[in-house]
Amino acid sequence: MIEYAQTADHVVRLTLNSPETGNRFTYRIMQDFIAALEKASQSQAAVLLLSAKGPDFTLGRDQKEQLPQVGRRENLGLILQANAALRQFPGVSVSLVNGRALGFGSGLALHSTISIAAHDAVLGFDEITHNLAPLVVAAYLPYFIPPRVADELVLTGRSVAADEAQRIGLVTRVVQADRLRQAGEELVDQLSGHSAGALRLIRRFSAGNGGYPGPERNQAAVEQLVQWLEAGRP
Repeated sequence: MIEYAQTADHVVRLTLNSPETGNRFTYRIMQDFIAALEKASQSQAAVLLLSAKGPDFTLGRDQKEQLPQVGRRENLGLILQANAALRQFPGVSVSLVNGRALGFGSGLALHSTISIAAHDAVLGFDEITHNLAPLVVAAYLPYFIPPRVADELVLTGRSVAADEAQRIGLVTRVVQADRLRQAGEELVDQLSGHSAGALRLIRRFSAGNGGYPGPERNQAAVEQLVQWLEAGRP
């Protein structure tokens, strides 16, 4: 479940609220999340705050969900849509990472402009432990962190503690767990005090610097993964 709220100070707050499932993203929740991001982008908001209820930020995509009526290509394509929608938010996006942020959850931290993690948070790309080759992650992760480190995380699926996550570039800041919410609100207040036009201009300029994999490479990752899955994961 995705909760959407916009306040008078031009801040959109998106809250992941399915703590009973570790805030896992089902197909429907992914669709709702993309719709919420698109709504935020069309608003006048200069700041987007993404947080979660419960002990974990999100355990990522629901790997056990069975969707006979939805093709693999369409399902996996939602990851590309969500990543793009978060990156294309015209203002500053901030994620507050508590507990575990695995798979797509770590991707959300990366695709946010700023990500603050609790000191006891754990991040990682665990798809390989579910016998899934995370080609979409392999396509974008070297943009954010050193390529050899990216290879290790993707190939092993190991999780990293918050301090290591900050060192290698998965998050931008680490705070004590009991200060996570406060740190987030302080950052929102700080950003809200700046010119919204200036924030958007900086974001447009930064987005134009290039380096992030384009649609062709991202789609190629989905296509190769679909082919591998349909071949029985040889």
